[in-house]
Amino acid sequence: MIESKREFGGRIANARSAAGFTQGDLASKLGLDRTAITKIETGDRRVDSFELARIAEILMRPISWFLVSPVPSVVSRRQAREGVEKAADIDLELLAADVEQLVEIGLLAPEVFKDLGVKVDSVQTAEEAARIVRDRLGLPTQPIIDLVGAIERLGMYTFILELETNVEGSYVALEQCGVALIQGSDRTGKRRFTVAHELGHHVLQDEYSTEWVTGGKDDSERLISAFAIHFLVPRRGVVARWRELDGDGDPWNAAVHIAAEFGVSWSALCAQLVHLDLISEERRRDLAHRPPAGVDFFERGLFIKDIPPSPTLSPGFITAVAKGYRRRLLGRHRALELLRGVVDERELPPQHDVPLDAMIGEFEPL
Repeated sequence: MIESKREFGGRIANARSAAGFTQGDLASKLGLDRTAITKIETGDRRVDSFELARIAEILMRPISWFLVSPVPSVVSRRQAREGVEKAADIDLELLAADVEQLVEIGLLAPEVFKDLGVKVDSVQTAEEAARIVRDRLGLPTQPIIDLVGAIERLGMYTFILELETNVEGSYVALEQCGVALIQGSDRTGKRRFTVAHELGHHVLQDEYSTEWVTGGKDDSERLISAFAIHFLVPRRGVVARWRELDGDGDPWNAAVHIAAEFGVSWSALCAQLVHLDLISEERRRDLAHRPPAGVDFFERGLFIKDIPPSPTLSPGFITAVAKGYRRRLLGRHRALELLRGVVDERELPPQHDVPLDAMIGEFEPL
């Protein structure tokens, strides 16, 4: 929880900046002088409950966000322009706080991810890490259809939402689990790759070789990306499928099948086929200039493996909210706030009756 007026004021300043408002803009909407906003943000002026409710409404944040300290460490943010980071971080903070609340009240019990047991110090060991993770999921070679659901079994909750920034994805490590936020407006292949990339941050965050990652963030991101592509397009599965489809004889047809079946973008697949020594660099350039159209997939009876449209929430998170609402641990408004439009109010489950003795107990003297 927020412990000082200055920290509380800083939360308001961050939300205001992320919303693109100046102090004057916020003051005008509240019917206050700009100096009043300055004093609020520096902790020199109190905010009553009515003002806080109005500020939360204007800045489109739940009241609780202004009263809770930020999550400890955002360890990944991809493709953010200067000026949008605060908005992306606030979105991630809200999700992380929601997950933590459900864990604290016993509605969510994250799977604890165990160490990989491999030192990731090269692209080759990143591939080995992806193989280990797939084996733990019981999906050693096949396409992963329910990507969000599978990753939840590794202790990472994924949220795919329409973001008003160009951030592709971000991740935060919590005490018992991880939370990833993915841009919902991106194309299917890109979304799936971003989910796998953030999973890389989740499972490899303590496995970097400091001797190898000498070039800073760019090198570490390259390592994570190597993990992501091998997680989505595993060597054993793709090589076997390539041979079944006679990829050496008709590489374009084989690539079309594999791109759809494993749910990756055309460019990412072509690059991976080179890495797996299935095609040459010259062949990759040729294929890259011949991307398939929708009709090419339909003629072959193929459908690109998709993540459901935005908003998409981890299934265990939805189950936890529904359980909390049914057991009256969450109110209607809070449950709908947590579900972010995935479930309509009319679709909420019926609530359990409250036992009479429990109601009486509420009013017994201490």
